[in-house]
Amino acid sequence: MVAVWANDLQGQMNITLAFALDLETAQAFDLTIAAADCYKIYADGQFLAFGPQRAAHGYARIAKYKGRAKRIVVEVHSHFANTFCWIKQPPFFACEVSADGVVYTAENFTCYHLTDRVQRVQRYSYQRGFAEVYCLDEDRTSLYCGTSNFPKKHTQRVHAPAFLPSWVDEPKYTMHYPQTVIEQGGVDVDPSLPVWTDRSHTLVGTKLDGFAMVDWEERLTEAASRFIYRPNKTAVSGLSYQTYDFGRAMTGFAELKITADREGVVYVIFDELLWHERGKGENYVAFERNACSSVHKFILRKGGQYNVSTFDPYLMRYALLVCSEGVNAEIALRDYENPNADDFTVECADASIQKIVKAAKATFAQNAVDLLTDCPSRERAGWLSDSYFSSEAEYILTGKNQAEKAFLENYAYADCTGLPDGMVPMCYPSDPYDTYIPNWAMWYILELEKYANRWGRDEIIAKSKEKADGVLRYFKRKENEFGLLENLDGWVFVEWSAANDEDHIKGVNIPSNIAYARCLEGMANLYGYEDLRLQAENIRTFIKTHAYDGRFFVDNLIRDEQGNLRQSGLLTEVCQYYAFWFNCITKEEYPWLYEELMERLGVNRAEGYLPEVGISNVLYGLYMRVDLLMREGKKAKVLDECLRLFLPMAERTGTLWEHNGISASCNHGFASYALKWILFALDK
Repeated sequence: MVAVWANDLQGQMNITLAFALDLETAQAFDLTIAAADCYKIYADGQFLAFGPQRAAHGYARIAKYKGRAKRIVVEVHSHFANTFCWIKQPPFFACEVSADGVVYTAENFTCYHLTDRVQRVQRYSYQRGFAEVYCLDEDRTSLYCGTSNFPKKHTQRVHAPAFLPSWVDEPKYTMHYPQTVIEQGGVDVDPSLPVWTDRSHTLVGTKLDGFAMVDWEERLTEAASRFIYRPNKTAVSGLSYQTYDFGRAMTGFAELKITADREGVVYVIFDELLWHERGKGENYVAFERNACSSVHKFILRKGGQYNVSTFDPYLMRYALLVCSEGVNAEIALRDYENPNADDFTVECADASIQKIVKAAKATFAQNAVDLLTDCPSRERAGWLSDSYFSSEAEYILTGKNQAEKAFLENYAYADCTGLPDGMVPMCYPSDPYDTYIPNWAMWYILELEKYANRWGRDEIIAKSKEKADGVLRYFKRKENEFGLLENLDGWVFVEWSAANDEDHIKGVNIPSNIAYARCLEGMANLYGYEDLRLQAENIRTFIKTHAYDGRFFVDNLIRDEQGNLRQSGLLTEVCQYYAFWFNCITKEEYPWLYEELMERLGVNRAEGYLPEVGISNVLYGLYMRVDLLMREGKKAKVLDECLRLFLPMAERTGTLWEHNGISASCNHGFASYALKWILFALDK
């Protein structure tokens, strides 16, 4: 397919173009498309699709659609910035439309610059692209009808990447409406209040692409930081608000119907939950809670009717609409979710279990739209390690591996520029800022092994060999005289707990080496490197000999003044889980440790018990714990711990979380793995 872009808008950040094709009469059409970064398709003003399914650098996935219309409009947005969500690449639009025996290419479309989206604004988050602000004389209805006032642009041919198929079924685009209005009133503005600032603001120009704070045309979070909400009162400012509840956290495009008597403004402030812990009232919607700028703004230059939509999908359960005087807005959410889990059911009369099942399904559906992602809010990124667990949920819920296949194919083709030789990105498709997670490369090998065991040694395993060999090559350079990894570079990640602290990970980190031994064994199983089995066993023997203090395994070994490895004395619960989960040790070898871990630690730990042993988080210690209970066949205990871990999450957001608490994402793909335990406990 021929690819084009506007002549004078190459290399600019945060640009949206529209490409319109008039077929003169309404008729059936077949459309094939690839575009970067992302696109929306409208047929006679009706939303048709959002895409693309993401691909590696130098590649793009094509999609095919059918419809009937007189006028087809494709809006294409280019962030042209480094993110965890999209790759930074030159923008392009490639399309073919077949209608009534005639084939139209991208060069037959008329190009418009959609100048209603404000360009120089803050990033949405450290990991994603730009926040959305619109300055409107009218909505885009005229564009869809063929009477647009947007400036036309000449196009030129641009380089088209290599095209790949789209593996994942087309997502759902169901409309959802708020279930209740939970609060309303006036909004005062207090200029003396502090303004929330994030690294996504301050690191622009160093780590991050974007616009410097002094150049922002609109100051979204500065304004939202100074709002004071007055329930059931009228504010002097003339601003009013309503807070809506959609019933559960869901991902999609916010769509608004706005009626304005005059010029004005609408803010949409949103989040997964109400942050009453912040002390700002029971119904506080915190735009900044997840380190996101969760604020949209629509500036109305004159009165009228406006039908508007966000371009990207976002996650929300609660939406707080702030409107100026004379402006009224209604909100809906068009979901963007994997459709294949809808029919999955679990026969069980227990309402609490059904809540967890429903939450796990929702969590998976929102994190497996085009590949396996961590969260649909802060990042929308394809993270290794998370994917090891969410791929299990995909198999359970759908019996397929579409999202996992796309995920692993992207890694097989991944551009590793900027990383040490052999290392793979921690998440992909993305552009690395300045770090990587060596542990995630180990999980990459383990997921490939799991994939091969379940789906066979297909082309994904063959394509991945070069990357897997590179991982092995990287770690070989980090081995010490005993064959263990020592002083790993990058972001050494064990779990979200004290186990990640610098004093725990320096030297010979025991959890990392436990995982490394299993990684070596995985490479032997995948590609026949039989010599690695002996090395794996030697690592395990060394750990059992040198890292056990008589009760627990220490987190790390460090060098003394004579250069000998000595125990650090630092202990965490997760280190013990690693040892058992990765089969470095067995309960028969260490019966006291196993009993202590499973009976008196974890969710059973009494307050103040063994303070010297750092507590574990869900990612991954408590997940490994429940897996160990499952291996032991302890159905009742598995079910009990699932209820303790997940029921509070399911009841609060309708999704499952990244942490034990609400400090981060409350909709994280790996957490859908909980379904595996529920089915085991129920004998399903």
